Amino acid sequence: MQRTGIFHRAALSQRLADHLCSEDGASGVFITGPRRTGKSTFLREDLMPLLGKQYATHVVYVDLWEDRSANPGDVLVAAIRDALRQFENLIVRVAKEMGASRFKVGNLELEIDSIGLGKGETLTKALTALAVAAQKPVTLIIDEAQHSQVSEEGRQALYAIKAARDAMNASTGPGFRLLATGSNADKLATLVGDKDQAFYQAPLIPLPPLGDDYLAWFRQRLRIEPKPSLKAMSQAFDMCNHRPEPLKAIFRALALNLDLRPDTIDVVFAETAKHSLAKEKENFFQHINGLDPLDAAVLKVMARDGKRFAPYTKQSFVDYRAFACAITGQMPSEMNQSAVQQALERLRAEKFIWRAGRGAYFIEDPQHTQWINEDSERYAEQISLIRQDLLG
Repeated sequence: MQRTGIFHRAALSQRLADHLCSEDGASGVFITGPRRTGKSTFLREDLMPLLGKQYATHVVYVDLWEDRSANPGDVLVAAIRDALRQFENLIVRVAKEMGASRFKVGNLELEIDSIGLGKGETLTKALTALAVAAQKPVTLIIDEAQHSQVSEEGRQALYAIKAARDAMNASTGPGFRLLATGSNADKLATLVGDKDQAFYQAPLIPLPPLGDDYLAWFRQRLRIEPKPSLKAMSQAFDMCNHRPEPLKAIFRALALNLDLRPDTIDVVFAETAKHSLAKEKENFFQHINGLDPLDAAVLKVMARDGKRFAPYTKQSFVDYRAFACAITGQMPSEMNQSAVQQALERLRAEKFIWRAGRGAYFIEDPQHTQWINEDSERYAEQISLIRQDLLG
């Protein structure tokens, strides 16, 4: 039974499920969509029920951002253990009460508590046992999969899952599919674009954003009168980068206006949207303006360079000094690698940036990247002159 307060994307879930469960989807599918655009809701409310019902697969869902302080390798292993425990029947429980720790699933004998990475029961054995117990192929969905890269155990877990994929998709295997998601395209691309990664060259697909069909559904549910036109809502939704929560915040602010009229509602709505989004942006820059000048300079260079960002090159050091000078009006003293490394660690602790394995850094939220780059435009000419002086 579908929840009435959820916008369902049946056609999209059908297309994605068809691809994932086809022969082309056997290597794994990676999908990306910005944060707060309804990606996780779509997975839980549409795709997972469809996979379980129409494709008769046993779905295991893991959100690596549910507890970002936890080791992602441990989170993945625990999810597979928990999925297996769903099939512990009365005989197994009685056996454990009598001191037996191992049990059989089909022709496989294993100990659930010993499932791990590099020791005990392998993920291949555990996932195969899960498929046998469920009498269905297994689909593993890893939400925010890029977070696996923050620990060596997380990286090794992906290799273990790849080994399980290869074994379970063999001609005599029970079948396995992997769907991995991420809220930052650059972050997720590191999992499929690097030849040293477990799922090198797996397809990376952008999830289509919510569109006018969502807005029509949302508008119909509004209790406010008069309602803005669908065109005005679409323009505001574009400004929100297709994120439902900022749109809802605009309507909460609009509801406080007691002088709404049909002939002016679109104009009033547009002004309310601009004010609401400007406030969100202002709150972000209050945090940015409170940073150490070097931290702010590193963040601005990272936003500008994107995935080309290299923190310790000569050019980057010149740019840090140029940005810091433009921000403070004073040329900073000579910077060194240790100072930049400490700045990166502070930015990571404040959750402005994310660090992947092998020293790659990314700004957490693409919206923040856009805002930082827009703000940096006011320094562009000044920074160009400072850079020329520094380079002599």
